[in-house]
Amino acid sequence: MRRILPIVVILLLAVAGGWLWMQRDVPPTDQTAMTDLPPTPAGEAAVVADQAAEEADAAAKEAAAEESQAAADAAADAAADAAAIAADAAAEAARASEESNIDPASDAAQAAEDAAEAAIDAADTAARAAAESGDPEAAADAARDAAEATADTANAAAVAARIETLLTPQGFDVARVRAMIDEAQIPDAQKSTLRRLIDTAGNNPELLRAALEQVKQVMR
Repeated sequence: MRRILPIVVILLLAVAGGWLWMQRDVPPTDQTAMTDLPPTPAGEAAVVADQAAEEADAAAKEAAAEESQAAADAAADAAADAAAIAADAAAEAARASEESNIDPASDAAQAAEDAAEAAIDAADTAARAAAESGDPEAAADAARDAAEATADTANAAAVAARIETLLTPQGFDVARVRAMIDEAQIPDAQKSTLRRLIDTAGNNPELLRAALEQVKQVMR
């Protein structure tokens, strides 16, 4: 399956008690990104988009194997469904990024939007291939592209959802917030101040809420 576009996404992975932030091309089906997502609109949209990507990929494989008009039509339909769901997931990622309002979340939202646009373009190509040329192979290729782009959207929406939740008292994890601060492009003095703030806040909801707001202000 060819790459739709290189999407630079900050992935949050639980590693040795902290979170590893890294840049990478998101693979078509990144199950890690769909694990333990917060029950927020963005998190739920990411799961739905990931499922739609899998369905579109399965339809594409069937179209390639059967090489029939019916299979090509089914692949085009699945690609269209996936693209529509990708657009919804991108919208939720944008909302989540506005809520957290920091650069990593904004980057994830932009990645989701770019991938959703790629999914829409690929779905349109699949529809034309199925309707105009009756070419199952071309429809299958385009459906696979739509599936991959939809999976990319899901992964980016998952990142936005995690960041949104992390910066709330309910979703707070001191090790993960400290890791985020450490990776931020801000002066070391500001990093030290923010780390002291969250350490001092502890489990006090009011202090923690104020400390997290300060983290967001500095990292914008």
